[in-house]
Amino acid sequence: MGYLIELKTTQAIAIKIVVDAINSLLTDANFDFYPYYIEDEDKDINDTENLEYDNKEYQKNIGGIVLKEVNKTGKILVYMRLDSDKFDIYKYNSNKKKITLGIDIGNLSKCLKCMSHFDTMLWLVDEDDINKLIIVLESTERKEKKTFKINLMDIDEATYQIDPIQFPYSISLPSQDFHKYCKDMAASTDKIEIKATSNKLIFSGKGEIGNIEFEVGETNGGLSIISTTSNSNEIVQGLFELKFLLIFTKCTNLCNQVILFLKNDYPIIVTYQIAALGEIKLVLSPSKSN
Repeated sequence: MGYLIELKTTQAIAIKIVVDAINSLLTDANFDFYPYYIEDEDKDINDTENLEYDNKEYQKNIGGIVLKEVNKTGKILVYMRLDSDKFDIYKYNSNKKKITLGIDIGNLSKCLKCMSHFDTMLWLVDEDDINKLIIVLESTERKEKKTFKINLMDIDEATYQIDPIQFPYSISLPSQDFHKYCKDMAASTDKIEIKATSNKLIFSGKGEIGNIEFEVGETNGGLSIISTTSNSNEIVQGLFELKFLLIFTKCTNLCNQVILFLKNDYPIIVTYQIAALGEIKLVLSPSKSN
């Protein structure tokens, strides 16, 4: 028995958090597995420059796992990438440029809910049983091993064309703060306007109690706004549905900082680092005003 795919990570809890968030947005999705190193002509895994103003942090020859899917509302794009060199073990034993696994996100989430905090996780695809994803959760301390064999799905592979775009600002703030702003706003309104200038971020909404506004200025270790264009005085804003942003904030515990990319009349991009494994970008279309 040999494995087409074999990976192992001690950062299993981060993947559990990501899957829990994705489970609230997608029912199923294709996970594309690439070789440890990829050929330069294979552009598919590296076509994420269009999702933000700059994407130079990734080495072009590093493979890994990519999920890129639009949810059924058509309002949200989920993009996740896990880099092959960040896993404890990452083996890709196939001549194909990529192996695509169609996974029911709900079933995957059920398996990962059985995880303990310090478990090591393995993902395996047996070459003699390619219609199942094997997930193994191990604890050496408790001498415990849990094995799941998830039935895979045939999911039509969609192609999403994303035009290149430059965002005026890269907005970084503590992920816990972003979660609290969204949660506090959601108590009084169902939509939030996010406005950014060169030195402050404003969250505002309207509800039964009247108007609400949170104004946040730049501080050391807090909000940081970096201008990426020559027009450093530009004001950008957008109106978004809070119920979706609250789902995005399920990723809060993945990292200390969240990065927002905001542009007038354009979807907002909310980016979290997945521990040391990679990143997830959650893209939300603007909402129409009441």
